Amino acid sequence: NIKILDHVIYFVPNAFTPDGDQYNNIFQPVFTAGFDPYDFHLSIYNRWGEVMFESYNASIGWNGTYNNMELVQDGVYVWKIEFKERMTGKVIEDYGHVTLLK
Repeated sequence: NIKILDHVIYFVPNAFTPDGDQYNNIFQPVFTAGFDPYDFHLSIYNRWGEVMFESYNASIGWNGTYNNMELVQDGVYVWKIEFKERMTGKVIEDYGHVTLLK
């Protein structure tokens, strides 16, 4: 028997440019293996702690707008992701920052 372990592998970019070209318009974590897509939560906060964006779907990322209306200012925003490991059921919470450049 061969036992294959499905370890969590993911990458979170540290910058994106929602300027309308075809490159880096959306900020979202990139998962390659090991996470439960039905137990996912992404939050983006501004420097005052206000929630700028939330998603419960790993395939939907932040396009740099607030309330899907107006593009926010250039700057650094804090992100938080929570997701569950597929193999163990352990909930992982990760934090970081992303720079928005126009």
